[in-house]
Amino acid sequence: MMGRITLGILLTLSLSLLLLSENAHETYQRGLVQEQAAGKLPEAIELYLQAAKEAGKDRKLAAKALIRAAASEEKLGQPDAVNVYGDVIRMYPDQREQAQVAQVRLAALMRTPATTTQGAGRPATTDVSAVASPMFEEYCIRCHSQTTRTAALALDSLNAKNVGENTATWERVLARLRARRDPPSGLARPDEKTYQAVISKLESALDQAYPAKNFLDAKDRATDDELATRIAAFIWGSAPDAGLQEDARKAKLHDPATLDQQVRRMLRDPKSVHLVTSFFEPQLSVDKLDKVSPNQPTFPDFDSALLQAMGMETRLFLDSQLREDHGALELWTANYSFLNERLARHYGIPNVSGNDFRRVTLPNNNRAGLLGQGSVLTVTSQSNRTSPVTRGIWVLRNMFGMRPPDPPANIPPIGNTPEDRARTMRERMAAHKTNPACVNCHAIFDPLGLALENFDGVGQWRSTEGGAMIDVSGAFNDGSKFNGPAEFRAGLLKYRDAYYSNITQQLIAYALGRKGQSGRLYDYEMPSVRAIVKAAAPNNYRWTSIVSGIVNSAPFQKKDIVP
Repeated sequence: MMGRITLGILLTLSLSLLLLSENAHETYQRGLVQEQAAGKLPEAIELYLQAAKEAGKDRKLAAKALIRAAASEEKLGQPDAVNVYGDVIRMYPDQREQAQVAQVRLAALMRTPATTTQGAGRPATTDVSAVASPMFEEYCIRCHSQTTRTAALALDSLNAKNVGENTATWERVLARLRARRDPPSGLARPDEKTYQAVISKLESALDQAYPAKNFLDAKDRATDDELATRIAAFIWGSAPDAGLQEDARKAKLHDPATLDQQVRRMLRDPKSVHLVTSFFEPQLSVDKLDKVSPNQPTFPDFDSALLQAMGMETRLFLDSQLREDHGALELWTANYSFLNERLARHYGIPNVSGNDFRRVTLPNNNRAGLLGQGSVLTVTSQSNRTSPVTRGIWVLRNMFGMRPPDPPANIPPIGNTPEDRARTMRERMAAHKTNPACVNCHAIFDPLGLALENFDGVGQWRSTEGGAMIDVSGAFNDGSKFNGPAEFRAGLLKYRDAYYSNITQQLIAYALGRKGQSGRLYDYEMPSVRAIVKAAAPNNYRWTSIVSGIVNSAPFQKKDIVP
């Protein structure tokens, strides 16, 4: 009996220690957010010290927490940093890496008295008033003021002389300008030269607003072994192979040239399909394909074989884009795809026979890139009809990096009576939009979705609907017109800068293991996105350049990635 009681006590103690360690890790993560994302150093110090106390037998975590607490004390110019570094050396000599960091920092502090950074003035380069204020006054403030607050933006209250005062709002403004989201269609707009001047100045000013957070010194960097593990998990979803381990052993993984070589090698490897299945397919909503169920009477030729072929086409296409190192824009423009006989017949493309997939050059630009693929067109449709709204939002999100506001509650569905179904989708949507608030939002994305109405709910080409010719004409927010998917796709290329920024942001957030909302980055990490995009430009934004930029970036190479 006594043995059972003792065993029970030991098990209870073990579970308690495990829970303490888990709590300590969560507290440590909260400290990282407060320190590096929110910039609230006193709160971060408290959390780090709490994590050290809760760590229990996890001595590595306790030592790490104390190091971060001391580093935060340093940033505040507090003399307590010396004592905390001393505690690490005295209490955790077995944690050699942390003890070594503490010794180096302690020696540096003894040589140079700490100085506070609080109250330091912002550099003049955070001032964008000379270019932004005139543009806002003439084109923007009538909608985005403290009175109207359209899109929750009040540009008249922003301090254009120092973007560092409200970086979150300025990053939103930059994203909207890059996507040419404002002013609304029909109102006077700045010329392209003005847009470019404001965007360029704002990018530069925001990069200057938080430079210290994007600088890594030796104590903040991940080790070569840690980098090897991260890179393999990012690109392959697996452990490092012998090639990565060898470069890590030789301490070569902090060399940009070595990282570039590794990225090229790893993207060429078939294991890079992990990026396709774990990042691209969810990002493009193609992972939902196996959940669609097109209405059989409406689409009598649709079956499971066609569904599987659609998914395989997109997977092979994305895999070829990565492994052949195409430019990122080719996801929208590529003039080839991978088809078998079943899918080619569905698309109306002749001379493809058999069940095997092969690379096929497309006969025209109507199906170029992802916008012509059955997987995308089917997952953005309803079971018995197309959905211009869903398709338009898909384009808005994946090309422009913009998300429309949530719809109001209790919106009635689009009419689905026999009389409704006898009309074109454009006519049915026009009858549906009676609420003025709905009209304003639908104007953002409806034209983008209606441009694809030649493709039915399962991606088959058509010219008529309900006996009437389909109208696929429309205009972008800037007033430029298009007619049909080929012209629409060509027009989208004007917004490539927004796309490059968006896809890089989404991919770096994935590489950092960020959970929750897609593409979640902190404001201070956005300069890294801009740097990656600029560095990729001379190489036509090829995937090797973007992925190399990510693994070389400060957010990816931090010893502790902010959750």
